Amino acid sequence: MEHERKSIVKRKIASLNRILIRKGVKFLEKRPRADRIRLNKVLAWILPIRAIIENAQVRRLNKSSSEPLFELERSKGFCKFKNDERFTNMLVAFAQSAKERHLRGSKSKNNSKDYLRQIWNLSEIDKDSFFILEWAVQANVLKSVSHYFEGKYPLLHEISVFYSPETEVDKLEKWQGSQLFHMDGGGTQCVKIWMLCQDVEPEHGPTVVVSAEQSSRLAKSISYKPGTKLENDAILTNLEKLQTFALTGEKGSWFATDTDRSFHYGSRTTEQSSRLVVMFHYVDNNSSYYMPVLSNHYTKQLKSIPNFSRELLKKSKIAESSLRYRLSD
Repeated sequence: MEHERKSIVKRKIASLNRILIRKGVKFLEKRPRADRIRLNKVLAWILPIRAIIENAQVRRLNKSSSEPLFELERSKGFCKFKNDERFTNMLVAFAQSAKERHLRGSKSKNNSKDYLRQIWNLSEIDKDSFFILEWAVQANVLKSVSHYFEGKYPLLHEISVFYSPETEVDKLEKWQGSQLFHMDGGGTQCVKIWMLCQDVEPEHGPTVVVSAEQSSRLAKSISYKPGTKLENDAILTNLEKLQTFALTGEKGSWFATDTDRSFHYGSRTTEQSSRLVVMFHYVDNNSSYYMPVLSNHYTKQLKSIPNFSRELLKKSKIAESSLRYRLSD
């Protein structure tokens, strides 16, 4: 009887902890950016060993001979860059193959959005797709992101192949979710690298980004809470002319964006057009995905990378530092 009573108490405590952690995550993610930056400084002060380890990792990365692949200006929060043609062609072919499997019905999507379907992700890495992971954690890519993070070490959070299908007639201009202007609210540092797997024009529903500098000003004027979707574009366009950048171009075009600091939307396709892209998502260790305690909220959502990926980490301390939270035990 006593054992049963203790078991019930433990379950209730565990349930309460989950509720408190979930509330903590939601509270943090909707805080203004300035508040989250202040929290970062507090964490560095109360967790000095964590900060010391990260500083050593950043020094190791900066000592590598690789030149940054791209430069992302903080005032803009977006850029276009060139990448290795052979790797680009291999990645395009891989993404198109994933789309074909999805459309044949042999591959389901991994998320709840029908207008932006994640048809492949990092947890599905195998021997044939390992080249994608190798690229994502090489020094010139990580150094580019770290420079934008102003010294924080970039963590590879996810790699996704996204397919945005044609929009049904009755849903045209009835946008929802990430089809509406918003800023992501996962932390204070975010870089997403995109590669177009087809020619993308405005009718294909490209990601459209407002400059980070203007986004900051607009967010303050409307008391915006990160993660919140704006009901219509006029909330922003009525304030001032938007400085936008659309991720359009030829198949194989590469872009980098900061979707935490910039208003953006995507997947506004038409009846005749669809879109296929690959996205590499990087955050820092103060993202709510990996922050101490709060990261427990995402434990079940973030599937571990297959163990054979350790082969890569044996060869590269730089890669190991970027993937340390995504490896299975």
